[in-house]
Amino acid sequence: MSEDKLLETEIANFGGYVLSRKLSLGLSNEAFGSLADMTGGEISKIINRKKKSVSVHSFHKIAIYSGDIIENAIKAVYTHRNLELKTGAKIEERTNFGIFMRDEVEVQGQNMFDYILNKTGIDKKRLTDIYYNGGTPEPYELILIEKATGRETGELIKKFVTAYPIKKKGD
Repeated sequence: MSEDKLLETEIANFGGYVLSRKLSLGLSNEAFGSLADMTGGEISKIINRKKKSVSVHSFHKIAIYSGDIIENAIKAVYTHRNLELKTGAKIEERTNFGIFMRDEVEVQGQNMFDYILNKTGIDKKRLTDIYYNGGTPEPYELILIEKATGRETGELIKKFVTAYPIKKKGD
């Protein structure tokens, strides 16, 4: 399946997951948005598949603030993506994510860029983009990195969204 098709499926699955969480709690878009520290409009866009990707911040907020666990969100959204690790190896200025990876994941020469690249199967161009060029990781990418580095499921997602919250207008 092409990356575009994978993304399309993730957006649809995430919309379905959000709708099911909202309905299970018996809440309107506005009330569910308030619960998840989002707006009702953002919830509506997710449910109606009007987003371009699954934001790691939205993924985390909706799963955790709605009383679910990351593992359930992963199972609902990433049904089509292989989240198994692969078996298998120039220092540039890093972005917030690259610095985060250096500080939180890379320890004593382990879990470096090449290791993450080889274990996760994330495309080198994509990994370079999120490490060095201002890209933001997708939730599934952090899930693969968690697996590759022996972290608990959801651990890096929580740390990343806490360390680099979305800045709201006026902040």
